[in-house]
Amino acid sequence: MKKSLIRNGFLVVLLLSNALFIYKWWMAPERRHHGPRNEIIEKLHFDEKQVAEYDKLIRGHRKAIESAEQQLQQQKQKLYSNLNEPLSDSLLQEILKVEAGIERIHFNHFKDIEKLCKPEQKGYFRQLNREIAHLFSPKKGPKH
Repeated sequence: MKKSLIRNGFLVVLLLSNALFIYKWWMAPERRHHGPRNEIIEKLHFDEKQVAEYDKLIRGHRKAIESAEQQLQQQKQKLYSNLNEPLSDSLLQEILKVEAGIERIHFNHFKDIEKLCKPEQKGYFRQLNREIAHLFSPKKGPKH
């Protein structure tokens, strides 16, 4: 009886420690996806003040993108809710305007990032320009 009690206690401790390890590993801040934020900070060699300003830019950018994507979703809902009607060129034009607005928001965000750079960081920003489309492109899943 005493051996089984010790064994059961040992198993409980092992299970709890494994559960804690998995929770810590899964919830670790460095494991959470932050987009290319950290990579851009590293590549541009931002200091603490620049990082704080960059974080403000990110919040504003996300808010603007969420609003535009909501508008886009509404326009698409209008388009697809009228499948019994002929295709509406004016509605397609509205969708294109919103999509162009989203690209304008992204473009201006990158220009704002450039404004954060000190003169000695401008070269790093020019190098980053070549990677921006890749950094912000949706990740492709495995091919089937």
